[in-house]
Amino acid sequence: MSEASSPLSEVGLVLERAGVRYAIIGAHAVNVWLEPRATADIDVTVETSVDRHLHDVLASAGYRVAAEVGAGAPSGPDFVRYVSNDGSVTVELQVAKTALQRQVVARARRAESGVLVATPEDLIVLKLIAWRRKDELDLLGLVGIGELDWGYVERWASEWNVTDRLEDVRGRVGSEASSAGSTRAVDPTAKG
Repeated sequence: MSEASSPLSEVGLVLERAGVRYAIIGAHAVNVWLEPRATADIDVTVETSVDRHLHDVLASAGYRVAAEVGAGAPSGPDFVRYVSNDGSVTVELQVAKTALQRQVVARARRAESGVLVATPEDLIVLKLIAWRRKDELDLLGLVGIGELDWGYVERWASEWNVTDRLEDVRGRVGSEASSAGSTRAVDPTAKG
């Protein structure tokens, strides 16, 4: 399958056709910035409610709802898992309800594949919050990218009370990999 017709690119195209602002998060986003690792699903933060229109757009693209969390909330569900009709692709939509999630979507960068992905800084903060073993492994790579906006990362780490985790990861990588020399984020289109 070509990059242009990958499930990831197709999901991005469907969301853009629906007029939904989004950012790919999770392992697919990490794979834009680092050596790719295997992942089973496509994680997306969307800046809209998961309403009937979005359900219809995804249904017309061959996806069905497999699970919803918070469906009874006045603002709609917080999380919806969609599965392709053939069962080969899982898309997990998370609604941007916090200031951090809204920033993740607003700061997303277009990757070579055409999809919008979270910046390394935003991925670092999200993975510090999640703090699973696989997130720790991703973090070790992400903090070593260099040229990161550490002020941004530190502000959100403090806001979410995960500064101790950030210090732990930075300490494991080494001070030279995470020194605050530049505030320019890496451009995903520059990855070769």
